[in-house]
Amino acid sequence: MKNLKKIVKAQNKSLTSLAVELEVSQEAISQYISGKIFPKTKTIIQMARLLHTSTDYLLDLTDNPNASDFILSEQENELLSNYRNLNKEGKLKAETYIQALKDLSTK
Repeated sequence: MKNLKKIVKAQNKSLTSLAVELEVSQEAISQYISGKIFPKTKTIIQMARLLHTSTDYLLDLTDNPNASDFILSEQENELLSNYRNLNKEGKLKAETYIQALKDLSTK
């Protein structure tokens, strides 16, 4: 949880205040950061909400701390759902079409 230390520092938040908000000890927060212990799933979710980031960022699965970048709009969800319902050939056509649109927009 190396990113936990980064985001706490970036937001000028103290480990003590984070510990109080999470209802854990400051020592627990320090141990999360050092990797000596791992927080419960519930605690990771709470931390992400308090720090306005994603659980993926806290788990070092991404370098992007912006939680909003991981939230799809209703239209994006609908597109994704429609794509998933296509057969293999339909998916290939959709991907080709999207790539063509992208190529045209960069010219």
